[in-house]
Amino acid sequence: MSTYVFEQKWHRERDRLRSLELTFHDNTTRVLSDRGIGAGARCLEVGGGAGAIAWWLADRVGSTGRVVVTDLDPRFLAEHGRDNVDAWQHDITIDPLDAASFDLVHARAVLEHIPARRKALVRMIEATRPGGWVVVEDVFFGGPCNGVSAALAAPAELAEAYPGMCDAIAKVFAAIGADANFAPQLPALLVELGLDEVGGQIFAPVLRGGGATDWVRLTLEHLRGPLVANGLVSEAEIEHAFSLFETGVCYLPPVMVSAWGRRTAE
Repeated sequence: MSTYVFEQKWHRERDRLRSLELTFHDNTTRVLSDRGIGAGARCLEVGGGAGAIAWWLADRVGSTGRVVVTDLDPRFLAEHGRDNVDAWQHDITIDPLDAASFDLVHARAVLEHIPARRKALVRMIEATRPGGWVVVEDVFFGGPCNGVSAALAAPAELAEAYPGMCDAIAKVFAAIGADANFAPQLPALLVELGLDEVGGQIFAPVLRGGGATDWVRLTLEHLRGPLVANGLVSEAEIEHAFSLFETGVCYLPPVMVSAWGRRTAE
């Protein structure tokens, strides 16, 4: 079961997902490239979003490889036009999945939305062949990173408001069982679950408001209803934040925590 806070039918959800992809795409592909995924590999992309990583993997593995991309709602994945991609409607916590059949299993901004996070991750590991890689990434909205975000934000009025906005978004997640602050647990969890060669990193680029990577603004816009309804942020505060983003301010998005590990070879 997912406690996904974002409505797939929202008129700008595809834009929001694409903006997230643009913000973090280069970093994710570097992490995956470092795992040595190449021609002929079989890959599973869990929670495909708007498809950017699945399409990148498809190009990477070529005609002799295969990519399975899944989502609870695969509406943005259907018309991919690639012969080496299968798009599934699939729940990683309960739906069938062949054991030990993928060279790479990857999920980005997925586990934070799943109450049974450990179960989902165990199933991802079980689907990985011995010697294959599991790579998981989630966004970290809170904690000490908010102080870094404030230090890098400009102008000063955005620096003052921005950490509170991120904390408010994390509370919307928590209210329905998601966890926007789960990401720091990822490396230790991979160790606990028995993976080898575990590593990790955090990443967040300094962005300019009003551009194609305006993922944070679109997230605020999408969650405006619950943010205001729960008294976490006022309409005036959101409108003020929007006006700041539209002036091309500098800011740091919530960091992406990437963690990886290799399933023990038999």
